Amino acid sequence: MTDAAAPQPAPTSKQRPAGVTAARWLLIAVAAAYLVDAIMIMAGSGEYPARVRAAMAESGVDPRAWDFVSGLTSALPVVSAGFGVVAAAVVLLLALAVGRGAFVGRILTWIAVGFALLCNVCGLGSAGTPAFSSVGYLTAYSRDSSGIHTFAQRLPQGYPDWYFYGSLALFGFGMLALIAVAVLLALPPANAYFRRAPRVLAAPYGYAAPGHPAQQFPAAPPASPTFEQRAEALATLERRRERGELTDDQYAAERARLDG
Repeated sequence: MTDAAAPQPAPTSKQRPAGVTAARWLLIAVAAAYLVDAIMIMAGSGEYPARVRAAMAESGVDPRAWDFVSGLTSALPVVSAGFGVVAAAVVLLLALAVGRGAFVGRILTWIAVGFALLCNVCGLGSAGTPAFSSVGYLTAYSRDSSGIHTFAQRLPQGYPDWYFYGSLALFGFGMLALIAVAVLLALPPANAYFRRAPRVLAAPYGYAAPGHPAQQFPAAPPASPTFEQRAEALATLERRRERGELTDDQYAAERARLDG
């Protein structure tokens, strides 16, 4: 009888900590906020060109400048809404990876959170709202006898107040939620959940695997010695008897064992 490793049990699924579950749902909520913002942009896109044209007229820019920016006023809301949809899809994929305990997903989530917060802060400073639509920008200028007239406007500034306050609320919530996600994924329970499982190597027959208690199993039967191995063992046995290392009884017992 000899010690041998017990059969390896099937790996069990990791128990997801409550903090990781909360981070997953917060990411889903942020993705939903991005989608709602994209819908709001498209809902107000019909009146956007007229608002831009009126603002340009008030700035004193030559009306002919409208011919150069009119096409952008139709494309800019679509591009901004598309950016929000893409951001929502990325956040949903990160939520899936976090829920499954993917180590790489956790790292990518931290990177995405930092990038999103940076964009939100820049948007808040430039357009008064942290929405991604603040990256949309129109500018025009003209010169006449009275001087140079300039028009510059961020996309949210050309929308009604309902969009401004709606996007401010949605992305304000998004910023707080993303900060909470970054903190939740850094807590000790999350560290244990995302830690990569050590690779367990199978132990040879007759030995215990590391970390597993040894159990009693029948030893594997020894292989029969070859003719060369038996001849070498007999020669070694003769030399040991000649040197006086073995008594006659010991020699006889070893010889009988080799003879089988």
